[in-house]
Amino acid sequence: MKALAAMLLAVLALGACGGSGDGLDMKIKLVVEDKNIRVEGAECAGARPLEYAHAEAAYAIEDATGRVLADGELPAGHAVNADPSIDWGVERIPTFCVFDLELDDVPRSTRYALRLDRGSPLPFDASFVEGGKPVELTLG
Repeated sequence: MKALAAMLLAVLALGACGGSGDGLDMKIKLVVEDKNIRVEGAECAGARPLEYAHAEAAYAIEDATGRVLADGELPAGHAVNADPSIDWGVERIPTFCVFDLELDDVPRSTRYALRLDRGSPLPFDASFVEGGKPVELTLG
């Protein structure tokens, strides 16, 4: 009887933590609009005052109530042209630093937010996740 009760509690705990396997796979493109001068494609981190967006910085995905659904560390960012309509004519150009996140089996919610250690949370709607394309969030 005790073993059955322990198994039941374990199953309930897994369900509460979203371990059922019916969560969403998410792709998030975090664009740090710092316009720092870099070589396009170079590894990067956010420039001041956004220096808190960098490789190994902690992040969390929260639901609308602030409950943490997933967490991890940012990967290294990569520099992208801040204004592709301009031919800068030089190697070092104004760039944004972009971080690409891929998360598996995030518990379902109607609203989410990406939270870093500093700055405001970046909210997004579940309908953007279900399209299969990366959700683009801007920090700047």
